[in-house]
Amino acid sequence: MKFLLVVWEAAGERRPRLILSLIASTLGSAGVLISVNSVLSKGETARGPDLAGLVLFLVMVAAVVGGHAVGQRTSAAIVEELLDRLRIRSADLIRRADYGRFEAIGGQAIYDALSRNSSTLTEAAMMAIYGVAAFGALILGGFYTLTLSSLVFAVIATMVVGTFVFYRLTQHKTREVMVWANQVQERFYRLLRHLLDGFKEVKLHEPRGDSLEHRYLAPESDTLRDAQIGASIQINRGINVSLSLFYLMVGTIAFLLPPLVGDQEVIMKAVYVAIYMLGLVEAVQKAVPMVTRASFAIDELNSIEETLEKAAQSEPERRAAADFERLEGVELLYSYHDRDGQRTFTMGPTSLELSKGELLFIVGGNGSGKSTLLKTFTRLYRPQSGKLLWDGAPVDEGSVRAYRSLFSTVFSDFHLFDRLYGLEAVPEARVNALLADLGIAHKTAYRDGRFTTTDLSTGQRKRLALAVALLEERPVLVLDELAADQDPDFRRRFYDELVPRWKAEGRTLVIVSHDDRYFHIADRTLILADGRAADGRAADGRAAEGRPGDGEAPGQGTTSDDGETHEGAGE
Repeated sequence: MKFLLVVWEAAGERRPRLILSLIASTLGSAGVLISVNSVLSKGETARGPDLAGLVLFLVMVAAVVGGHAVGQRTSAAIVEELLDRLRIRSADLIRRADYGRFEAIGGQAIYDALSRNSSTLTEAAMMAIYGVAAFGALILGGFYTLTLSSLVFAVIATMVVGTFVFYRLTQHKTREVMVWANQVQERFYRLLRHLLDGFKEVKLHEPRGDSLEHRYLAPESDTLRDAQIGASIQINRGINVSLSLFYLMVGTIAFLLPPLVGDQEVIMKAVYVAIYMLGLVEAVQKAVPMVTRASFAIDELNSIEETLEKAAQSEPERRAAADFERLEGVELLYSYHDRDGQRTFTMGPTSLELSKGELLFIVGGNGSGKSTLLKTFTRLYRPQSGKLLWDGAPVDEGSVRAYRSLFSTVFSDFHLFDRLYGLEAVPEARVNALLADLGIAHKTAYRDGRFTTTDLSTGQRKRLALAVALLEERPVLVLDELAADQDPDFRRRFYDELVPRWKAEGRTLVIVSHDDRYFHIADRTLILADGRAADGRAADGRAAEGRPGDGEAPGQGTTSDDGETHEGAGE
């Protein structure tokens, strides 16, 4: 099976130890069988305890136990190191992924695949060594019967070969059934996330909760139940038949062969061998489902890794953050697509210019394309047409990382980290002073390299994200609806005091806002509608389509400014 091959390939220098542990376990199991049978052959002629036989038996038991222990530790170490490399490689691929493609894949899908399948491989590593050793001992036990009787050997060999042939025949649909069960499981937990993430909406609107639970969750749970039962039945079908055949083998040897063999002592030994082998078969059968699931888990992990590799980009070596005099986005265009590849929303073609030290407001109604424009201008999204210019030079693959390092951002769908990753050298006192300046020092603090809490209101979380962005000290500060969800006092202070102060300190600011009463403080205002822009001034405070306090709520998944969920954004 694939899992065993992958473990073997990953074993490297541990292969000799793995082989020796399997040999010890296999020969030890066979040795236990032979040593006990040797006592049976002495029968009534034995006088006193057989100390030599007892010593041999204990040595064989030690070989079995020791082989299992070493093999288990070795296989566990191999699998965990394999998973460690996979996790690190996945993290690197995720970091290098194109942002649009990453959105299409979905971070939750990547997380689920890595966490679920990693635990499956860990469990399989514990069982595989027992199964392989038991299978080896089963083969040796079969050949041992050749020393007893060729007829007994023929019966046992026929049963063993028939059992495994039949098992293979019953398992040809196993992968198909397991794929189906996994797809149903993903669908169910996607629905469950709607219940968890939308709990307040469900609580306030009971018909919505009734529909979600009874029309979708409950039927999908029933389908998942049937799919999991079907997968278990498919895996265990061959196991149960194999077990039945081995019991048939024991009955054949005990009840049908005595007249043909004629030697009662041989029959007695053969029955003991068959019963002993039955225990080995059960050990193999316990390992087979785990190894089967582990093989499927490897396929799924390989699939997600291949998807990430397709999304990853080869980027140049990191360069120190630079500065600029003028940034331009010329005729930028970016489109979202649905599952069928149909275009659902297009931003652009739109042009945007930004000079050093400028304060630019971007305004427009919800769904006008403001966030998409910013993600394209900061080169999170690769423009599907148009170009970015940095002081007149095109931003290409050789300069894209340095270009992105010009920007500190707080997007509407920001993520709040509990530590200052990449900013560990910033003094604690400076961080806490900034938190106090932003009015959240009474809610959280920076101690021992982390924030004491991130469990804050939406407005306070935005302020904490703003603090981190300010600490990055990059030339351009991009704030997407940061003033939304703030209390009136902080909103007034944000526009009247903080923004002018940051501009005076030499920062270039791009602010998405609906607060038209403050548009007069901007050097320039860019108005967007239906994904396109027209440049103008908002001197009268009524240039935008929005209203004070209107904000664009962050969404789940790949979501554009038009409020719909999109997947598979094209390049």
